[in-house]
Amino acid sequence: MNRFPRVNPSAAWAPLAVLAAAVALVPLAGSRPSAAGPQVTAAAEGLWISDSPLDEARRLLIVVDPSGRHAAVYHVDSAAGTLALKSTRDISWDLMLDEFNCQEPRPAALKKMLQGQPGPGIPPAQPVR
Repeated sequence: MNRFPRVNPSAAWAPLAVLAAAVALVPLAGSRPSAAGPQVTAAAEGLWISDSPLDEARRLLIVVDPSGRHAAVYHVDSAAGTLALKSTRDISWDLMLDEFNCQEPRPAALKKMLQGQPGPGIPPAQPVR
């Protein structure tokens, strides 16, 4: 009995085609990184791709699938011509958190402040004179 699901061969190539399109967004070796910061692009199948310079030869490529709630992080080395997967995960649970690793004032405290209630780390509102 096979434990792995059957994959439609034509569907198996779709992620590779999207990744190839993402890599095509990365400038060729010798080009200068953009000082404007990350470039975000909507790609085929509703994917979002963020392309940011790391240094002269490497770029950070983040691919997010909003419908599947997955994210993948790649390093692209234009000098070596390599694409290295650094991390991937299902971000469904991440997106359900109200706050994580926050500093004061936390989102809940800000919400209370905006509702006129003092929260932890936030002094009571003073009347304006």
